[in-house]
Amino acid sequence: MPPIATQNSWSLRKEIFTYLSNQIECGALTPGSLINVRKLTEELNVSRTPLREALAQLEIQGLVSILPQRGVRINVLTYEDLLNLFEIIGTLESQVVFTVFDQITDKKIDQMKRFNRAMEQAIDKGKNRNFHETNIRFHKVFLDLSGNHELTNYVSGLKLRLFGFALKSYRDRFKRAIIAEHDVFIALLKEGDRKSAADYLKDVHWKFNYPDNFIRPDTVNK
Repeated sequence: MPPIATQNSWSLRKEIFTYLSNQIECGALTPGSLINVRKLTEELNVSRTPLREALAQLEIQGLVSILPQRGVRINVLTYEDLLNLFEIIGTLESQVVFTVFDQITDKKIDQMKRFNRAMEQAIDKGKNRNFHETNIRFHKVFLDLSGNHELTNYVSGLKLRLFGFALKSYRDRFKRAIIAEHDVFIALLKEGDRKSAADYLKDVHWKFNYPDNFIRPDTVNK
């Protein structure tokens, strides 16, 4: 882990948070493993206070658990966690679409179409991370129209919890199903059907089932 050079207190907390989030996302910090806080302060060349503040923020977002006298544990995503996360994200994104529907212009819809085709190309080229990053950008097209930044930031945090799991767990069949659902969602937007578009996100797109031929079963803790 490289030392962090930022000295500004607020920027330092943010930089540590971003760094640790990225380490969790890419799998460098694995679920169930423990972070040694003292060792981490030495490796990053930071004091305990900004590090603990960054870890507290990670705990709020459900990425870690702070264990007194033991350190900090990277949380394991269980099957029940997946069900809960998909349900919450679907409900919140549905609400956003319903609220910002009149702001989703043809230009925004065309942008979503381009992202969806880029996701197809990512599968064909075997670019797994690119697929998932573009999937997030697809949804941000309408999420960024919302003025409720508390809501959209919360959704981003929930997706961060899912990202590492998605990288190692989604089979190509599931990825192509996501693309097909995006196409249906886009068609509902084009038709001007506010309620159906919003309901589709909640009741179909984010309705998580657990078929072994779509998700690698060994990556989910029951």
